[in-house]
Amino acid sequence: MTAHQHRPTGYELLRDSRFNKGTAFTEGERHAYGLEGLLPPAVTTLELQVARRHDEIARLDNDLQKYLVLSDLQARNETLFYAVLMSDPATYMPLVYTPTVGEACQKFGHIFRQPRGIYLPISARGRLKELLSNWPEKDVRFIVVTGTPVVASSAMANRSRAVCREV
Repeated sequence: MTAHQHRPTGYELLRDSRFNKGTAFTEGERHAYGLEGLLPPAVTTLELQVARRHDEIARLDNDLQKYLVLSDLQARNETLFYAVLMSDPATYMPLVYTPTVGEACQKFGHIFRQPRGIYLPISARGRLKELLSNWPEKDVRFIVVTGTPVVASSAMANRSRAVCREV
């Protein structure tokens, strides 16, 4: 976080996936960030949350379901999402990247939940700067541009091309 960005507090903090830690917020953090009463009173360590996600994901029948659970987790709590990925990269990276993300791209229209990234449809040709100015973060340091055939075919079906996609 740069000096000019403000860290949300209270309910806003719990809705910001970049800063939300769920029940891993300590009692001190809950007091400091105005979270008291907004979370269950028990503090749960990040390690225990990771173990619970492992159990949840292990019970699912297929990789696309696992991808969706991880994607939903990323949308709510990036701290926990990345902790799960890093706890067992050999198991979880294939779920959020190749090969599972290929199936997710093919079924994008059926599984889309909320935007993550920016989409530049062909109909916006010549207006790239205008569309990019709609992105809420002004301090962008990393961009992933994808143009693989599976993404392109999915994008064509969606009549847009995913240019920046966080995985």
